[in-house]
Amino acid sequence: MASLLRWATLALALTPSTALLAARDDGTAKPWELYIQSPTSRTISPKSIYAIKGDALVTLSSAGEGDEEEATEPSYILTMNPGAQITLDFGYVGGLLSLKADTKATTQQFSLAFAESPAFVRAISDDTGAVHTQDYDKQLNVTVAAGTTAYKMPTERFRGGFKYVTIVAYEAVTISDIVCHLGYSPSQQDPSKYDGYFWAPQDDTLVRAWYAGVFTAQTNIGPPFTSRFLPQVKDGWAYNASLGVEGPMMLDGAKRDRAVWPGDLGVAGTTAYLGLGAAGLESIYYAIETMFFYQNKTTGQTPFAGPTTGSWRNGALSDTYHAWTMIACYNYAIFTGDAEWVDRSWGNITAGLEYIYRAVDNKVGLANQAFPNDWARLGGGGYNSALNALDYHALFALASLAADTATKDNGRAEQAKKWATAAAKLKEAFNEVLWDDEQSLYRDNETDRGALLFPQDGNALAVYYNLTLSSSQQAAISNALSKRWNAIGPLTPELPDTISSFISSIEVLAHFTAGKAATGLKLVRRMWGYMLDSPLMTGTTLIEGMSANGSLYYRSQRSYRYDAAYTSLSHSWSTGPTQALSFKAVGLEVVSWGRWVFKPLPGDLTSLRSGWTSPVGDWEAVVEIEGEGGGRKVAMELVTPEKTRGEIVMPWHCVKVTVDGEAYDGSEVEGGGRKMIRGEGCRLSTC
Repeated sequence: MASLLRWATLALALTPSTALLAARDDGTAKPWELYIQSPTSRTISPKSIYAIKGDALVTLSSAGEGDEEEATEPSYILTMNPGAQITLDFGYVGGLLSLKADTKATTQQFSLAFAESPAFVRAISDDTGAVHTQDYDKQLNVTVAAGTTAYKMPTERFRGGFKYVTIVAYEAVTISDIVCHLGYSPSQQDPSKYDGYFWAPQDDTLVRAWYAGVFTAQTNIGPPFTSRFLPQVKDGWAYNASLGVEGPMMLDGAKRDRAVWPGDLGVAGTTAYLGLGAAGLESIYYAIETMFFYQNKTTGQTPFAGPTTGSWRNGALSDTYHAWTMIACYNYAIFTGDAEWVDRSWGNITAGLEYIYRAVDNKVGLANQAFPNDWARLGGGGYNSALNALDYHALFALASLAADTATKDNGRAEQAKKWATAAAKLKEAFNEVLWDDEQSLYRDNETDRGALLFPQDGNALAVYYNLTLSSSQQAAISNALSKRWNAIGPLTPELPDTISSFISSIEVLAHFTAGKAATGLKLVRRMWGYMLDSPLMTGTTLIEGMSANGSLYYRSQRSYRYDAAYTSLSHSWSTGPTQALSFKAVGLEVVSWGRWVFKPLPGDLTSLRSGWTSPVGDWEAVVEIEGEGGGRKVAMELVTPEKTRGEIVMPWHCVKVTVDGEAYDGSEVEGGGRKMIRGEGCRLSTC
């Protein structure tokens, strides 16, 4: 972590353009920056008045007035008589409010209520506790001294994510200098400075989806001691509990639960890396360190969730989320290139992977799911397909990391062979035991009941993590999964009446992995377009999941108690398109220790680009396609860090391919600098 923090100290002080354009600073306009929704300051004034009810007057102060020293823009002055109600629109923020109140009354003067969705703009807040009456959190009542008083919300009333604030007056009061002191992503003084970008000028929806993913992940990076206090208070809320190993940490959601759920890291971690650079990687570091701190010293198993969750308090464990933790370790290692962290963490990684190895070290070669807790799906158990797909990737990936970091003294070469052998056996058994040729899908497990369930998660993970045996098998699964879509997204059979943003994120990646770029893009446009355009949503962040008809009644029968006000509208596990568009559509992907692949899969796009910064250097790729039919020309540019290596894969048949003017024979390419790649006479497929 020391080397990462040294890099972070410098990188956080730079704008993303400073870092990326160090290789090429030609003054080119960056239109993609218009899609950044993050505020430019950590003190945020309301953007607009959303609604006014009752006897109230709204005026605007002059710029620079008021007691709030950070406030330099005009701000609202709310003059309210008893019964009046005013709703402010902040965009999307999280943190603590401060304001100035002027009143003659000595009893309770007003209340504050918070909401993510316009559907829950009301006199009480949306919910961080689930009840069917949809009124768990109530309102924050405020009483100040008569006269003019500066008020700031109590620290324990930290509100992690909201768009709207509704103020209800009980007595005559004038409220001014209203500011949200931003809580999320505390390492970023200017949250609008992203370290990565994506641009596809032909498709506004895709660009919005990429940036909504980064913004969602950013809002989920919590400052220390802002997790939910347990046992949960009622009425109201309290978010002043420890996150774990304290530091800016990637959590599951902005509003709630505000805890580490390692399953989410498989999607959220990559989004944070691509969009936020140092701040994103820092948040993953503290999440992983929390898992290590609470890792079972005997078994090596890591927790299902962070320490301030009901699952933790109930002693719940999860085999899938343990595997996700191991995958998060691998991703963090290859994204940072931090050999010191790998060496220091190898004992934890080994213990965790040996837990998986023991589970698959049997005659069959598959793990029998002992702890089926997961992302709230039904079913599971037995030789569960999702679990074994995750276990395969954990074994295969960390075997490669062991081999790449092996020395004659550290014993990792032997570990690499052992884990890789187990992974190969698992893959063979996975197809023998779980594949159903008639359905062109994998079963949930081998039991009588599980054999009748063909889950979205197990199949998407199997394609994405290469459990399949051929490209035709991948294509068949992609086709079968796409037949389950309704007008707004995939219906997941393992949780009826549900569209899962998490598993659908994996499905997007699976379609690209199968070479079905058009299908992947179609799903992003359909589902994430709905998330961004639905009047129920924030328009800038991504919901944790939906009912089949797109309502907020996600998981109503699965512990959410028909409380639509409880559903989180900013959940980092929903951000898969950010990864898919950069790593798959543009096609530049970090795949292992010091290695990358450049394989563009643009589908119907003819102009797209992406870039980001990392501790090992800058990454950038540009893809431009001209012409029609079999005579198309492809012009691409590629920036990769020094001391890396990779391969360029042309997914099209081209008569001629050159790299920096020389014919390309498919051999390994050394990283460093900018490379110009040209294809002529190319026949492209948009499938």
